[in-house]
Amino acid sequence: MNFNIITLFPEIFKPYLNVGPLRKAIELKHIEVNFYNPRDFADSPKEVDDYPFGGFPGMILKVEPIYRIIASLHHEKGVVILPTPQGKKLDQKIIESLSLESNITIICGRYKGVDERILKYVDLELSCGDYILSGGEIPALIILDAIARLKDGTLGDKDSCLTDSIISSILDAPYYTRPREFLGDVVPEILLSGDHAKVARWARKESLKRSILRRPDLIYGSILTDEDLELIKEIEEEAKNG
Repeated sequence: MNFNIITLFPEIFKPYLNVGPLRKAIELKHIEVNFYNPRDFADSPKEVDDYPFGGFPGMILKVEPIYRIIASLHHEKGVVILPTPQGKKLDQKIIESLSLESNITIICGRYKGVDERILKYVDLELSCGDYILSGGEIPALIILDAIARLKDGTLGDKDSCLTDSIISSILDAPYYTRPREFLGDVVPEILLSGDHAKVARWARKESLKRSILRRPDLIYGSILTDEDLELIKEIEEEAKNG
C-alpha cells in the first residue's frame, strides 16, 4: 500500500515513521510512504501561498503546485484525501475501507487553507474532529497509524486490537496491572479469581457501562445480545440503588 503525502513539512512525519505499528508496517513492506513538497513544484520556492482574494486575513496555499503533484502521480495517486473541518468525520469504518486501497494521496493544508479549486481533484474530505489544527499533517498521521494497525504482523498480539474501543462496537473495558494496590486503590478482586468466564462477563459489563455513561450513541448503533441486555438491566438497577 502506497501513501503519497503532500506537505510543506515532511520532517513532522519522520520521527513517527520510526516507531510502533507504523514502523513495523513499513519494515514488512505493507506500507510505503512518499513525500511531495509543494515548494518543489512551485514556480519558485516561495510561491506556495498567497493572500486570498476579497481582502480576507491569512494566507492560502496555491492550487498550482498541489495540482502539479497530483498530476505527476498519474494512476498512483489513488484516493485523494483532503483533511478539512467540513469533511466527513473520520471513523473506524472509513479506516477499514481505506486500508483496502492500493494508493492514497493526502493533501496537508496549512495556514488559512487550500485554494478551493483543488477540490475538483479531491475524492474525499475528512475531518478528525471539531477543532482547529495548524495543518493537515496530524490528521494524515492519524490516518497512517490507524491503517498500519490493521496490517498483518504490525501488532505484537494480533488479537489485542479486537477488543479496542470502537472496533468492538462499544468502548473497551478498563485494564489493570501490577501493583495490586496503589495508594489505596485496589485491582477488582474478580480479575484475580482465575475464573475466565466471570472475568469475561465482568469485562463486557464494564464495557457496556462505560459506553452508556460516556458514549451512549455507540450503544444505540451496536448489535446487542440477550446477555448484553441482561447486563444493561443490572447496570441500570445498580445505578438506581446508588
